[in-house]
Amino acid sequence: MLVSWSCKKNKISDEPVQAEKLGGQPGTTVYGKNKYVRMIVGDDRSPIILSSPHDGILLPVSMPERDHPDETTVRDLYVSDLTLKIAASFFEKTGIRPHIIINDIARSRMEPNRSLEEAYHKSEEANDAWKEYHNFIKIARQIVINNVGKGLYIDMHGHAHVKARVEVGYIIAKSNLNADDSMLDKLASSSSIYAISRSSNYSFSNLIRGDDAFGTLLANQGLPAVPSKQDPKPNTDDYFNGGYCTYAYGSVNGGEISSFQLETNGAGLRNTPDQRSVAGVKFAAAITSYVKTHFGLNLVK
Repeated sequence: MLVSWSCKKNKISDEPVQAEKLGGQPGTTVYGKNKYVRMIVGDDRSPIILSSPHDGILLPVSMPERDHPDETTVRDLYVSDLTLKIAASFFEKTGIRPHIIINDIARSRMEPNRSLEEAYHKSEEANDAWKEYHNFIKIARQIVINNVGKGLYIDMHGHAHVKARVEVGYIIAKSNLNADDSMLDKLASSSSIYAISRSSNYSFSNLIRGDDAFGTLLANQGLPAVPSKQDPKPNTDDYFNGGYCTYAYGSVNGGEISSFQLETNGAGLRNTPDQRSVAGVKFAAAITSYVKTHFGLNLVK
């Protein structure tokens, strides 16, 4: 869960990428120090990266609790399992394993979805785990760039808002999403899917809430989402527009990896194992359709 905020004030991590040292075959889990963070290696031909930063439960005694007044420590319950269910369904549908990065430390100790300066950690051990988590994302991005040339990074979260719908965050502020299409069309370069918009025949507003927007594809699968054709604007309702990872690893800063943050509802989607299994199939269907339409990649077996 993440409070809506201005990503652009945050400095992007400059830790080095060490993809050549990753090792491991597709499906292998590679751990950071003390198994605090992990990456499940995807297939070389996968354009998809998934991450779960806020469902960790580990409470290392050597890692003091964060106590800054601006921090958030709420756990995104069951999001890691939902992420794994999406990946499994994607593999079943395409024969391709996505790259997956998961943080297993409780958010009260380490915050992966803020800049290191604004994570307010109380130990170097937490800082080191943060760096390992982000290096895994960078490694996954580099693998996608090297082997596919373009890709999609999806940062998975959970919300407890009144409306039971998925909130798709493109780092576009709620006030801008509430504007008309002509205004929204001017904001493509400030979004985390800028690379998609640069090569697309669709207007930017169509990419956000048209027939082939990701939110629309989710709604078509029976997962209500905003923004979408069915629910185009957040209006005055609660809405998270994306966080540090979406900003840092999407294409607002250039490159060919686009990104969005998915804030998922609990009731009816991720609160039970059966719900997560059903939702995993629906997310995977939406992702494969999105990649086919916007990347020209038909991944279905």
